[in-house]
Amino acid sequence: IVHQDPFASLNPAHTVEQILSYPLQHHKLTKSRAELRRRIWELLTLVDLTPPGDIVHKYPHQLSGGQRQRVSIARSLTVNPRLIVADEAVSMVDVSIRIGILKMLHNLREQFGLSIVFITHDLALAKYFAWEGRIAVMYLGRIVEIGRTPDVIGNPAHPYTRALLAAVPEADPDITRRKKPMRLRSDDIPRLTAIPPGCAFNPRCPFFVDGVCDHTVPQLAVAPGHPQEVACIPLQDGVLALYE
Repeated sequence: IVHQDPFASLNPAHTVEQILSYPLQHHKLTKSRAELRRRIWELLTLVDLTPPGDIVHKYPHQLSGGQRQRVSIARSLTVNPRLIVADEAVSMVDVSIRIGILKMLHNLREQFGLSIVFITHDLALAKYFAWEGRIAVMYLGRIVEIGRTPDVIGNPAHPYTRALLAAVPEADPDITRRKKPMRLRSDDIPRLTAIPPGCAFNPRCPFFVDGVCDHTVPQLAVAPGHPQEVACIPLQDGVLALYE
């Protein structure tokens, strides 16, 4: 896993070499000190921290936020994973270096055949990173829509997904004027300890159907006119189109 906060996810008392050595030694992935050193240098090169000799003996406080996150990514690669969970992996690094880290993750995915679960609140980043993959939209811990990224972003089905995309600011004022406003029934987000019955989005959904949305928990299914799966009963039943 690659954690969100690069300033808290690395032990401040350990050097980069020690941080990368621990999982390699714990899982017995190297057989000698020389092999361990070669593997650490190889990992640092993979995440574009070169020359490795300038990095290995540094402590986290001596690195920038972007460098720390690259060390975290290198650490996630130590065990030769098939799956990496990147939890808001670029949200706390400088905007100017986010694309560099995302490109690096793309390259690592292609080079090693990795699967990456990229968790983010930024739709633009999700679109950029997963355009050739799949995207899942979650609300209060539940997936409400999932499918190929071009389908979900280009033709969103669930009311919550539509609301998210409608809220994204556009640089072009003409596009902004053409956007259909999405007016929610309420702006209040329910507490996780008091999730509403039925569809969790029902207190805010502009297409709420009384006796349906507040009683039955919707399951993911393909809705008419959409290739992606959506957890919305009115949409699945073809009722939602009548309200638009």
